Amino acid sequence: MFFHQKFVPGLAIYSYIVGDERTKQAAIIDPTRDVDEFIDIAKQNGLQIKHVLETHVHADFVSGSRELKARLGSSVTVHASGMGGPDWTPTYADHIVQDGDPVVMGSLRLVAMHTPGHTLEHLSWALFDDQRSNESPWLIFTGDFAFVGDVGRPDLLGEEARKVLASQLYKSVFNRMPDWPEFAEIFPGHGAGSLCGKAIGSRGSSTVGYERHFNAALIEKPESQWIGDLMDQMPLSPPYFARMKRINKEGPKVLGSELPGQCVLTVDEVHGRKDVSHLVLDVRSKEAFAGGHIPGAINIPLGPMLPTWAGWILPYDRPILVVADDVEQMPTVATHLVRVGFDDVQGFLIGMDDWEKRGYATAKLSTMTAQQLHDRIGNMIVLDVRTESEWNNGHLDGAIHVHGGTLPQHFDRVPRDQPVAVICGSGYRASIAASLLKREGYTDIANVDGGMSAWSAAGYPALNSKGESVHVACATAST
Repeated sequence: MFFHQKFVPGLAIYSYIVGDERTKQAAIIDPTRDVDEFIDIAKQNGLQIKHVLETHVHADFVSGSRELKARLGSSVTVHASGMGGPDWTPTYADHIVQDGDPVVMGSLRLVAMHTPGHTLEHLSWALFDDQRSNESPWLIFTGDFAFVGDVGRPDLLGEEARKVLASQLYKSVFNRMPDWPEFAEIFPGHGAGSLCGKAIGSRGSSTVGYERHFNAALIEKPESQWIGDLMDQMPLSPPYFARMKRINKEGPKVLGSELPGQCVLTVDEVHGRKDVSHLVLDVRSKEAFAGGHIPGAINIPLGPMLPTWAGWILPYDRPILVVADDVEQMPTVATHLVRVGFDDVQGFLIGMDDWEKRGYATAKLSTMTAQQLHDRIGNMIVLDVRTESEWNNGHLDGAIHVHGGTLPQHFDRVPRDQPVAVICGSGYRASIAASLLKREGYTDIANVDGGMSAWSAAGYPALNSKGESVHVACATAST
């Protein structure tokens, strides 16, 4: 059997290629929209992609199923669950899957198992190698039902749906999963860092038996208690999740072999388009952005978290102009953006040198050290844009807490007539938030270099959620 696991950092997505080495047929499970890697790997190994399997209608990224079908032609069959009803059945699926339906490739057989709870239609795919055993699955692709160390969250469709889904998830965990053999390997749809669960482990696989014994979410309790424990401290989900659901149900636009926006724009072109109808996204480092940027630009430094933060804060109805450090970054930035549905990338401005030489206006973002902030406490507003759990573990006395992803909905909580210091774990999220504030018209804004990590390293005081003095052990989480 041919097997390949693809991992996308940041969004923490796992996709899979499995193939029968005799018939040379292959299947892709939960593909991302950037499909070239799947096509290239199949070609390099002499495989023909014949099937594309979805575990569910994804919320955190745009599926690549339709893209693969468009690129490879009618010989490819897209398989998607029909068990959530017409509202959650992808319109572009060739095979509407029911519980127990098989997909056969030579001696390999992938069998659909309905495991609702994360979503109504959710499937897990059990892989059998009939040359070894036609009774026991070798691998199980669990999608967002079961992760290493966790299970999928049931609350992404709203509170009313959560009540139904949480109960379904409980039944899937304690009624359906016990039938799976302990030795079967679990390959999930996400790893650590995904917002589709709250305690997902960093390993790419596990076994049913190990998870059954050591996954806290698989310890049986009364249903109401189990649901309460599962939902306790569940992280916020970005608003773009609802959009991804709609796109993946109806079918995303086919991109073709060319990524959008792969052209370098002149400073005059950018200046001419930089108006109310276009958005400037600056993906340079927070230090470069602070030193000089296009007024009104939003800073999301290039890295694995770019797509998540783009989904959190960027509007989907605006063409995007990107400011990057060099031409080589263009494909990476565009790939990050199309994974979460930002298709209208118009082009790139490389650096700010030509912009400044042309005499166009620039803006700067002030920065300050932890010591400078400490010396000014009481004379400025401190805005903490970390997650709720980080805030609860330790924050500055008197700070305002607004999760950075929700800041555009909560500008009214941040005073405009006082200087504002923005703080996060390390400075990454604070730069994003500070750029949003400046775009909104705030003038006296500073990013705290090193964030709470620097504050803690300097030995300055912090309070936990109970008002007790604590030493903050800071991670540099950027979600």
